Amino acid sequence: MTTRATAGDSVRSANFGELLRALRQQLDLSQGQLAQRVGLDRSYINRIEAGERGAPGADVILLIADALKLGAPDTDALLSAGRHPIRALVTLGLDDPTLLALARILTDETLEASARASLRTTIDTVIAHWGKSREAPAPAPVAKRARPSATTLPTAGNGGSR
Repeated sequence: MTTRATAGDSVRSANFGELLRALRQQLDLSQGQLAQRVGLDRSYINRIEAGERGAPGADVILLIADALKLGAPDTDALLSAGRHPIRALVTLGLDDPTLLALARILTDETLEASARASLRTTIDTVIAHWGKSREAPAPAPVAKRARPSATTLPTAGNGGSR
C-alpha cells in the first residue's frame, strides 16, 4: 500500500503520530509490541510517529485503538487526528438530517456570531442534561425522527424566532 504525501500531510501526520506515540507510551508499549498486536511492521509505526508517513486509514486506526484498548474518547481523538470521522458520525451517517441542519446553521455566515453562540450554549445544556439523566428516554431511531422543516430552523432574517 503506497500513500503519496501531500502538503497537508506533514502537519496531519505529525499530530497523529504525536498522539499515537503518547497513547502507546502511556501503556508502556514499544513500537514493536504495538506493531505485533496490530499485525504491522515496527518501521511503519516508527514512520507514523516520526511524521514521515501520513495517518493510516480508519480501519487501521481502529485496529490500533483496539490493540491499545482505547476507550471511545481516545479512539475518536485518533480518528480525528487522522482526518477520519469519529465512530458516532459514521454510525449516524453523514447524511443524518439533524446533524446536517446543525452543520448548516453553525456554518451559516449570514447569522450573527451571537446567534450561533446561543445555539451552541443550548446544545451544551441539552447534552449536559442527557449526560446526567439516567431516566431520559432513548432518542428515536434516525429513520423515525421528523425531518426539521424550514419553519423550525433559524434563518438570517428571523434569528430563530417564529
